[in-house]
Amino acid sequence: MAGKAKFDKESAFKSIIGAGRGPDKDAPVQEMTKARNRDRVQRAYFLDRDLDKALRRMALEEEKNLTETINELLRKGLVGYLE
Repeated sequence: MAGKAKFDKESAFKSIIGAGRGPDKDAPVQEMTKARNRDRVQRAYFLDRDLDKALRRMALEEEKNLTETINELLRKGLVGYLE
């Protein structure tokens, strides 16, 4: 077993994330996202495939993300309950 190489955890970690990597440039964006998401909750629901496909297509056509599109549709549909 002579000459067996040792595994260096630190160099492996640096090779994965990049040695000397500085702070993320996306940090201000993450802070804004956290502030915007304070009044939101995350839920999981099962949708029919055709509804999911239509929602994604609608979001693409309106150049909005899926969350904005779904919130907009739900607000329109739940007008009587949001009072």
